Amino acid sequence: MTITIVHPSIENLQQFSDSFDIEKLLQSEGVLPWLLVNGWNYDNESYLIANIVDESTSLDEVWDSKEFDFNALSDELKEKLHQIFEHFYL
Repeated sequence: MTITIVHPSIENLQQFSDSFDIEKLLQSEGVLPWLLVNGWNYDNESYLIANIVDESTSLDEVWDSKEFDFNALSDELKEKLHQIFEHFYL
């Protein structure tokens, strides 16, 4: 199985344009835009994951988080997250 991760851009975020200010979101250096354009819903879970990543200093710290059970996610979602996280930690 091959998973392609999409880079956040105005075009890729258009489907959510009624939910937030795209320009402001793209100025963010956080992970939330990456989650949204790669299939996560604009909801509390996405915000929680984004906050964990934004506040962590390593990939291990993210996966070991006590705030969110990353192990409960499907293998496909874990792989997607891993690829997104690589942009922030590698």
